[in-house]
Amino acid sequence: MDEQQVQDTLTNEQSAEQVEGDLNAISDAVSKLTEERDQIQDQLVRTMADFQNYKKRQQAEQSMVRQYATESLIMTLLPALDNFSRAVNAAENGGSMESLLTGVKAIDKQLRFILEQQGVQAMVSIGQPFDANMHEAIGTVATDDFEADTVVQEVATGYRMGDRIIRPATVRVSVKP
Repeated sequence: MDEQQVQDTLTNEQSAEQVEGDLNAISDAVSKLTEERDQIQDQLVRTMADFQNYKKRQQAEQSMVRQYATESLIMTLLPALDNFSRAVNAAENGGSMESLLTGVKAIDKQLRFILEQQGVQAMVSIGQPFDANMHEAIGTVATDDFEADTVVQEVATGYRMGDRIIRPATVRVSVKP
């Protein structure tokens, strides 16, 4: 073997060792990345499971809150129902019309008080400009007493709870004759 061949053989052996070293480094890097990926994937699966459990707990809590809120409202309405039963019994047993009217007015006052406690307020509509967000028009009235498109008669009171209208007022609206 001549000197050049020896030199080429040494260079090839060094290149083979370098390639083998590079392959080992790449293999180590791939192993580390695979391990990191597996850890991240496991963490993602756990996070998704935690989130699903959180959603289920929230839904159960909201359901319980609704149930208790409804129960609380029903408990406040039961005395008014009892008073209605007493009024019906009194009417059936020959109570006077005056005492029946007094009882019904008391029940009306009791129910309005319960609504106020719940944050429900009656809306004032008569004399107000017609607003489709607050009023449901069921007819018109020809009159000179009001500007056109003004609420002149309220058939059913509208109610709001805070800023939200829970029932629009049923009204008749003015038109010019």
